Amino acid sequence: MDAKGNRVAELSPYESQVPTAPLLNAQQKRKLARRVALALLLIVPMPMVSLFPYKNGQDSLKFPEDNLFPGVGLDVKPPARTDRPVTYAPPRVKMDQLPREARLQRSRAAIMAEQQLKGYVESAVSEQIVPSAAVEIYLEEQPAVRIYEGMEAHRAIPIASLTKSFTAVAVFTLIEDGLVDLDAPISRYGVNISRHEFGTITVRDLLQHTSGIPYGGTQPAYAPGIRHQYSNGNYMYLAQIIERASRMTYAEYLKKAIFEPLGMRETHASDAIKGSSGIVSSVHDLSLFGRMLLNGGSLGKAQILRPDSLQEMVQPPAYMQVSDSMEYYAHGFRVEVQHGRVRSYFHSGLWNGTFSEICVYPEDRAVVVQLANPVSYQSEALGGYRYRVTVLSARYVDLLARNSLAPTAMQPVTARFQNNRDQP
Repeated sequence: MDAKGNRVAELSPYESQVPTAPLLNAQQKRKLARRVALALLLIVPMPMVSLFPYKNGQDSLKFPEDNLFPGVGLDVKPPARTDRPVTYAPPRVKMDQLPREARLQRSRAAIMAEQQLKGYVESAVSEQIVPSAAVEIYLEEQPAVRIYEGMEAHRAIPIASLTKSFTAVAVFTLIEDGLVDLDAPISRYGVNISRHEFGTITVRDLLQHTSGIPYGGTQPAYAPGIRHQYSNGNYMYLAQIIERASRMTYAEYLKKAIFEPLGMRETHASDAIKGSSGIVSSVHDLSLFGRMLLNGGSLGKAQILRPDSLQEMVQPPAYMQVSDSMEYYAHGFRVEVQHGRVRSYFHSGLWNGTFSEICVYPEDRAVVVQLANPVSYQSEALGGYRYRVTVLSARYVDLLARNSLAPTAMQPVTARFQNNRDQP
């Protein structure tokens, strides 16, 4: 009884010592609900993931299903690197080849995959892995997924090395116009950096990062055409070639040849830092560029490239031994080949304050565009974010894959070019 004679519950000595749990506020409740939902979604069976190290094409690493979403409902650390993972193998049977019930099951799984992707991006922003992020997925040129967490579709930020894909497309427009020869020496266009003892550097060498210019350098250190070495210097020289061939500044030519025809109103190139980086764009505008690539070089009434030029852009370097499953840097894009065909081609941009990526799945008729503004590009947490968004978006695309014989799908990859240079 209390002082007023009312009956009250009596607590045991043990119960009286247990502190009362504090109530969760609204934000904590939402965060808890997201984690529970994501953990429950993990019961959906998922295929294996293959990861190729970004800097070579050695044997892939296999991650079992319970490691696909490290840190999301599971106490598993993500890969300790910022390399972009190559997506897992496509489904054996495409969506339009399945019976009705199987199509319904796959559609339900795709809805769950979309919720996983949205939930993870929202959680990553909430936990400040990235302060803001945007992801767009297009299927058959139609918007399928749009995620904006703290970043609007029309917000423009630097895209860093994704600039290289725009530079490569610009070079190929000049090739189509007969103003640049892909296999001509770069000295023809006023770039005189070839060393006599190493041999002649061609426009193709710059595009494929096979010029012999090391990372961080501007002069060749070994013979061209014998191996890949990613270097910003290659694309800085390509910007010079664009200016010599077009008789316009780099920024003016990209605006005329790419940005204006596609309606990329928020996209601008810099003449201070050009070729390798320097473009500022939005996820909306990057999607326009990605859809143009997906559609074989055109979007609406705008014809940027011919389909055969785009086919040329994904061909492997001549020094590589072609296999059924491989990854390589082609002409402005990294290319993932599975079963002898182009599974995807993509490029990323990563620096302090920016992460950008366009990934095209030609046979699945899909394109995935990402944009975020990480504080530091060296953050291990950013590597995990990049890994998870790539896998989740690829999972979604795989589930809704339509037709493996799409009109603009790439042809099988073959060893088309002969390397007649002396090996070291």
